Amino acid sequence: MSTPAAEKEPMSPASGPAHTGSEDMTLNVDPNTLTVDDLYDKDKYDLETMDNKLVFQLLQCGPEGLTQSEAEARIEK
Repeated sequence: MSTPAAEKEPMSPASGPAHTGSEDMTLNVDPNTLTVDDLYDKDKYDLETMDNKLVFQLLQCGPEGLTQSEAEARIEK
Protein backbone atom coordinates (compact mmCIF):
# COMPACT_ATOMS: atom_id res chain seq x y z
CA MET A 1 0.00 0.00 0.00
CA SER A 2 1.30 3.46 -0.82
CA THR A 3 1.59 6.35 1.60
CA PRO A 4 -1.01 9.12 1.13
CA ALA A 5 0.45 12.29 -0.35
CA ALA A 6 -0.31 14.29 2.79
CA GLU A 7 1.85 11.97 4.89
CA LYS A 8 4.77 11.77 2.47
CA GLU A 9 7.66 14.16 3.13
CA PRO A 10 9.97 14.93 0.16
CA MET A 11 13.57 14.23 1.04
CA SER A 12 16.82 15.68 -0.18
CA PRO A 13 19.69 13.21 -0.61
CA ALA A 14 22.02 14.55 2.06
CA SER A 15 20.20 16.88 4.36
CA GLY A 16 16.81 15.39 5.23
CA PRO A 17 13.49 17.01 4.42
CA ALA A 18 13.39 19.19 1.32
CA HIS A 19 11.79 22.05 3.22
CA THR A 20 12.18 23.76 6.54
CA GLY A 21 8.63 23.12 7.71
CA SER A 22 7.82 26.82 7.92
CA GLU A 23 5.27 28.65 5.79
CA ASP A 24 8.10 29.86 3.56
CA MET A 25 9.34 26.53 2.19
CA THR A 26 12.83 26.31 0.71
CA LEU A 27 15.04 23.48 -0.45
CA ASN A 28 17.95 22.25 1.62
CA VAL A 29 19.88 21.19 -1.47
CA ASP A 30 21.81 22.93 -4.24
CA PRO A 31 19.80 22.35 -7.46
CA ASN A 32 23.02 22.70 -9.46
CA THR A 33 24.31 19.42 -7.99
CA LEU A 34 21.22 17.36 -8.85
CA THR A 35 21.26 14.71 -11.53
CA VAL A 36 18.41 13.41 -13.64
CA ASP A 37 18.69 10.14 -11.71
CA ASP A 38 18.13 12.05 -8.45
CA LEU A 39 14.95 13.62 -9.83
CA TYR A 40 13.58 10.24 -10.96
CA ASP A 41 14.30 8.65 -7.56
CA LYS A 42 11.03 9.04 -5.65
CA ASP A 43 12.79 8.12 -2.40
CA LYS A 44 14.80 11.34 -2.76
CA TYR A 45 12.33 13.66 -4.49
CA ASP A 46 8.71 12.70 -5.09
CA LEU A 47 7.78 15.54 -7.40
CA GLU A 48 4.16 14.37 -7.51
CA THR A 49 3.65 15.04 -3.81
CA MET A 50 5.94 18.06 -3.33
CA ASP A 51 4.57 21.57 -3.10
CA ASN A 52 4.62 23.25 -6.53
CA LYS A 53 6.83 26.07 -5.25
CA LEU A 54 9.47 23.53 -4.22
CA VAL A 55 9.27 21.72 -7.54
CA PHE A 56 9.81 24.98 -9.45
CA GLN A 57 12.69 25.86 -7.11
CA LEU A 58 14.21 22.41 -7.60
CA LEU A 59 13.89 22.61 -11.39
CA GLN A 60 15.00 26.25 -11.39
CA CYS A 61 12.04 27.47 -13.42
CA GLY A 62 8.55 28.85 -12.92
CA PRO A 63 5.04 27.95 -14.02
CA GLU A 64 5.71 29.60 -17.38
CA GLY A 65 8.64 27.22 -18.05
CA LEU A 66 11.97 28.18 -19.58
CA THR A 67 12.73 30.79 -22.18
CA GLN A 68 14.36 29.62 -25.39
CA SER A 69 17.74 30.98 -24.27
CA GLU A 70 17.44 29.29 -20.83
CA ALA A 71 16.62 25.96 -22.48
CA GLU A 72 19.55 26.30 -24.89
CA ALA A 73 21.92 27.12 -22.02
CA ARG A 74 20.81 23.96 -20.15
CA ILE A 75 21.31 21.82 -23.23
CA GLU A 76 24.86 23.16 -23.60
CA LYS A 77 25.73 22.08 -20.03
